[in-house]
Amino acid sequence: MISPDTVRESHEWLRWSTDRFMTAARTYTEEELHREFPIGLGSVFETLLHLLGAEMVWIGVVTGTADGVVWPTRASHPDLGAVERQWDEVRRRWDRYLADLTSEECGRLVERTRDGKVYTQRCGDACMQVPTHALYHAAQLSFMHRTLRGDGTNPYSDSSWIVWARQRSATA
Repeated sequence: MISPDTVRESHEWLRWSTDRFMTAARTYTEEELHREFPIGLGSVFETLLHLLGAEMVWIGVVTGTADGVVWPTRASHPDLGAVERQWDEVRRRWDRYLADLTSEECGRLVERTRDGKVYTQRCGDACMQVPTHALYHAAQLSFMHRTLRGDGTNPYSDSSWIVWARQRSATA
């Protein structure tokens, strides 16, 4: 079973990587932010919205409030400011939840309904879905960022675990 410390550490990486991608996104023009790519969700903005939505859904799953989650769209979140405000709220929910996470909680069964089908999984696995899902999309965002800033001036395009670990070790 996944330990609470592993869950918390993976969410630390998630916050770091998301912050890097948001920092990079703030440097783009509207055209660049919404530029269509043949990967991921199609643009930096849509991929960030998708990652936000996933965090919203999964904190809802583990806290029993998933039925009230309204998936973020460009209409509800028309700019990065709106995305950031929502993410701050979602992060506060995750922070409260993760602060009290125990081994027993990691083993508790939770349900997620998607497309009318109910899935049951351990809470620790549901928590780990968020950073592992983000890792998948991080590779897509990295490609988009490198394409937009191919001259190597974007220091935020690499969000790999090892870069985070090295940075964390250097500041410890």
